[in-house]
Amino acid sequence: MKLWSRWLDLLDSEMDPRPLALVRIALPLCVIADLLRLFQLGLVDDVFTPFTLGGLSKFQSPNWVAADWFGAQASMIMLALTLVCMVLVSLGTWMRPAILIGVLAYAQLGHLYPPGDRAIDRLIRTALLILLFSQADRAFSLRRVRVPSIPAWPAWFLRYFLVLVYLSAGMAKLIQQPGWLSLNADPPLLRILVDPMAAELDPAFWAQFPWLFRWAGFGTIAFELCSPLLLTRHAHRFALIGLVMHLGIAVAMSLGMFSWGVLACYPLFLAPFILRRLDRSAGGQDPAANPAMPTD
Repeated sequence: MKLWSRWLDLLDSEMDPRPLALVRIALPLCVIADLLRLFQLGLVDDVFTPFTLGGLSKFQSPNWVAADWFGAQASMIMLALTLVCMVLVSLGTWMRPAILIGVLAYAQLGHLYPPGDRAIDRLIRTALLILLFSQADRAFSLRRVRVPSIPAWPAWFLRYFLVLVYLSAGMAKLIQQPGWLSLNADPPLLRILVDPMAAELDPAFWAQFPWLFRWAGFGTIAFELCSPLLLTRHAHRFALIGLVMHLGIAVAMSLGMFSWGVLACYPLFLAPFILRRLDRSAGGQDPAANPAMPTD
């Protein structure tokens, strides 16, 4: 009964809307920047054109059904819908319809070009669907008036989701690549960060420091396996480790929006720091007046 009461208290808890609103703004911006990068590189026609019409991928998912709806222009329509809907979500305008249509169009682009539909794309789509059930448009929005508090359960759901992502990544390293814990094998992290397909580091130079990557690998696994701490009152301090890790990945590797897509959810973890700064800039409002998240 005590656990059930705590569960009900969690579902009834409320939070300041601003951290979740920042997530609502940041997630679509990652998608927009990622797709606009394709325009910059001149790859839109190659990536989002069926193979039969000259595109890159020989395989389209059976779930690529937009062609049945819109014919030869389906890929461009899905691309335009994704961009427009992501803009609307970020602005907080017609948030729920924009999320539904935008996620559908975004997923259809993934079915058109499965090799380009990465884990971060699926993570962002899932996070947006969680926001669908939230009131994330009640702050920093063009159409909605800010309220002092909103239901916190969608933010908790999103936090649990990210913890599961981290835990699965840490367990996969231990089970599938035991070299991560070896004191003798070549550090897997070194191989990853000097891989010429995605990394930016010079292998000739950094290979001289295997111990650095070995201990960094230990730290990576420790962070991922200890990620349930992100569900505690110490989350804002523990999340600083993840912040540094993802910024390091962004600098050392060319993985598109991977780091930025994950960090887009970090306002939920760093809420005490963010709210304190926002309140100070707004004229010294007491941060305790609007708790970021329940901490029990």
